[in-house]
Amino acid sequence: MRHVVGWRQAYNPTQYLDGTLTRSESGLYFQDAHPMMTVDNMASIIPDEFDAQYPAWDSTTTWIKGAKVSHGGYVWKSRKGDNTGNEPAASDFNGDFSSDFGNEWWQAYNPLNDFLDTMVEGGIAKTVQTFIQMKQLTEETRNLLERRTFFDGAGRLQATLQNSGKLVGFEITPVRSMGVTMKIEKVGFQMYGGAGFVRLYLFHSSQPAPIKFWDFYVDATNGMFHWFDLEDCYLPFISADNNAGGMWFLCYNQNDLPFGMEAINVSKDWSREPCGTCNLGSIETWREITKYMQVSPCCHQAPQGFKINPQLWDIADTNYTNTINWGLNCEVTVACDLTDFIISQRQIFATVLQRQVAYDALRTLAMNPNVRVNRNQSNVTRNDLLYELDGNVQTRRNGMGYDLEKAYQALSLDTRNLDRLCLQCNNHGVKYRTVF
Repeated sequence: MRHVVGWRQAYNPTQYLDGTLTRSESGLYFQDAHPMMTVDNMASIIPDEFDAQYPAWDSTTTWIKGAKVSHGGYVWKSRKGDNTGNEPAASDFNGDFSSDFGNEWWQAYNPLNDFLDTMVEGGIAKTVQTFIQMKQLTEETRNLLERRTFFDGAGRLQATLQNSGKLVGFEITPVRSMGVTMKIEKVGFQMYGGAGFVRLYLFHSSQPAPIKFWDFYVDATNGMFHWFDLEDCYLPFISADNNAGGMWFLCYNQNDLPFGMEAINVSKDWSREPCGTCNLGSIETWREITKYMQVSPCCHQAPQGFKINPQLWDIADTNYTNTINWGLNCEVTVACDLTDFIISQRQIFATVLQRQVAYDALRTLAMNPNVRVNRNQSNVTRNDLLYELDGNVQTRRNGMGYDLEKAYQALSLDTRNLDRLCLQCNNHGVKYRTVF
């Protein structure tokens, strides 16, 4: 979201901004939010210690390309890598950042760029967090399923599955809904015979290489279930890394199991609702899980060299084994993760982001301990700025804070009904239905 709103280029060459800051995807600029949002005023509120973040140039240090250092009263940016012993010279710079001043190794850099970038980063964080909190308070986004296992119970020790050189595991298809993300919290193995490391792969149907893999040490001498935590194992319907839709495959290679180890099967039919009178599954859990994902045990003959070069097989040749779980179980959580939604719909956040950054900047300008605003706007007092921000709270509300609040309310309306599960319209009034 960094380039949704940009900074209009400064007229003063001593405060010329990098092109990364002036880029605006929406056509909105932060200076247009208020007449006091000038680059000169923003430069006046840079903290005195801001330059302390840049290390002092040292002749013995090898600087990488893009490294920033302070030297001779200026900040410099390395043009090249392997930059050692090349001193940036103050005589190579006349204060005009709109020109490419410097030498072969160093270019003069305006720290105002980093300060403004920090302001935008803070505004983005506030915008996103406020939006999510608004949705949570109105119960428009929530956790949908909390730590549920695919099935309860364990298999009989005699129900071992002979290894036959296959890739085996689960095909998992998430619900077709933007913002709904499944997370595998834990994976369970029930094996018998031998002990050693078992490698588990995670594939997505849009990519040939595995997304992730894990190595777990499984002691299968007693046939007990062993549970292992999975970190950051998210299975969204759509993300920046994968195409919309598709299937996920969580599997292991029977050929790579430790010597003597075989999976124990749980006698459960994954193609239909579990039996209500047996103890191998909960009807309620099954119904809840199947609202958000489809889980199908599957297998495919493992190709030669899979361990060295693991690749997803042709999914059209997948064999489904509805009554065989291959010794695996999973604990899953399904929640509303709005990250991909916010990224894809970032243009509707433009007005809010513009006003949020401007509001924070002007409040900093008003409350600056050195009252630097008087240096730039001699006829503007701190009280004038606070009135511009907060208006008159005792009579009629106005000011930038009020405009920002209205922008958030408009944003909430813009996002309703864009997703049937995580951003639904929370309407508690009278409901109507049409009878055909």
